[in-house]
Amino acid sequence: MNWNIKKEIISLREKEKGFKLTKKGGDISILLIYPNKYSVSLNNLGYIGIYEIFNRCKGVICERAYIPEDWKKRKDFRVYSIESFKSPSEFDVLAFSVSFELDFLNVIYILKNENIPLFSYERDDSYPLIVGGGIALSANPESLADVFDILFIGEGEELVREFSDFLILKKEKGLTKREFFELLKDIEGIYIPSIDQKLPIKRRIYLNFENDPMVSPIISENAVFSNMALCELVRGCRYQCRFCLAGYFYRPYRSSSMEIINKKLRNFYDFMPRIGIIVPAVDPSLNLKDFVNNSDNEELVFSFSSLRLEDINQDLLDLIKRSGQKTVTIAPEAGTDRLRRVLNKGFTNEDILNFVDKLKGYGVQTLKLYFMLGLPTESGEDIEGIYSLIKEIRSLNPKLEITASFSTFIPKPHTPFQWESMKDKDYIVEKQRFLLKKLREIKKVKIEMEDYFWSFWQGVFSRGDRNLNTLWREVYENKEISVKILNKILRNNKDLLLGYLKEKGRSDKLSWDVIDTGVKRDYLWRERERAYEGKLTMACSKNCKVCGVCI
Repeated sequence: MNWNIKKEIISLREKEKGFKLTKKGGDISILLIYPNKYSVSLNNLGYIGIYEIFNRCKGVICERAYIPEDWKKRKDFRVYSIESFKSPSEFDVLAFSVSFELDFLNVIYILKNENIPLFSYERDDSYPLIVGGGIALSANPESLADVFDILFIGEGEELVREFSDFLILKKEKGLTKREFFELLKDIEGIYIPSIDQKLPIKRRIYLNFENDPMVSPIISENAVFSNMALCELVRGCRYQCRFCLAGYFYRPYRSSSMEIINKKLRNFYDFMPRIGIIVPAVDPSLNLKDFVNNSDNEELVFSFSSLRLEDINQDLLDLIKRSGQKTVTIAPEAGTDRLRRVLNKGFTNEDILNFVDKLKGYGVQTLKLYFMLGLPTESGEDIEGIYSLIKEIRSLNPKLEITASFSTFIPKPHTPFQWESMKDKDYIVEKQRFLLKKLREIKKVKIEMEDYFWSFWQGVFSRGDRNLNTLWREVYENKEISVKILNKILRNNKDLLLGYLKEKGRSDKLSWDVIDTGVKRDYLWRERERAYEGKLTMACSKNCKVCGVCI
């Protein structure tokens, strides 16, 4: 290992607070790899929480690895354990936690740089088991199905414990990889693409979330959210935004006990007064005000990842002021009330402006707005509406700094919009140019435009199937990941790749049909029809029988 790399790892590790790996060894060694930067990995609760759970399992030692921060400057970068500096090939299991489809490329590149054969059928028992999880893989595992030996589908808290027990059994009995697969194949949430398994694979749901919410076991000044303990107050979302994978995939909606959250956070109170609230929407029933008032730490402050206008009340505004939160984020997604109804977002432009007006007395300096381009039924009027809305916000609050962030709509699996097409580059770039020109007329507006090039590949990877194997092979055999190489792959496989982004019919077979999320296909189609009718659907209520998850 290069000494500079080792020094960098030591520096990062020394600044971590919280959970410390004190095990000296175990029967089974696992390297939990986050195929993105260290600063991002620490703020991924699924990744860092599973790391702690693995290390609570008897006979297992789990270490972490990540992509170097300056990976673009390193031609043949390697990943190493942050705890022992060992390379991936020295572990029994390589477990990838993948939250973003674009990180599929990094998975391939890590295997290449370790000289680990790309596909499962090419690897004998002398290689580590290659395991994957995270929402990007769970939603549609078929894009990388032949790369992984085993895939975790759904929520991992119980899955990793069961998997660890079977790993110990595998070692004790000296089982081959194939024999091990036979042991695992009937476990709910385990998908083994190389063997015959009863399909679809049922998504694993952690039913004890209310009593065991996820709280980040490690904080660091080097995380994206510096020195902040993140806690998942709820899992799932009451609202039913028709484009949102997380909202449909993490059903049913569950909220945890504030008393339990407070108890879990006590480990951090000596050195951490900041808590990051990870919620798709703040549930007023959680009573955050009482939680803060009854907390063991009187100096505790909160930071919210995003706010849903329907949930904002006086207590929440007071909490924002008390916490000194200078940036508030909301997601209008569209510029008109009509298009927002298509998405099943019931708030109006008037609601947004009323909220902005209220912010004046609460110390907020920056408002971040998220929009999507290329949405179903989108028209020129909707695009112009974005400009008009931001212009009105500026008029209402001249001192407020505004950041407008634009992404391209990608029809994600397991949502009512899974049958939609994705708009092409010419369409999106035209809208981007219009908005760039118009928004530059407004003072103090920062504009963030997602590059369509990467949106395209995200769409392909999220909707792909095993025919992408030819693409992975080309990536694997090249020395680096670059725009030039991906453009070459696009030219060579244009019909295949564009086919993934075309509109699908109701009866068409979809690659992600191998996964059963619990949400009825007919329900998703009805929601699509309601979208085109501009009809709103009410927020989820507990234990109903409408979508199918709670039955």
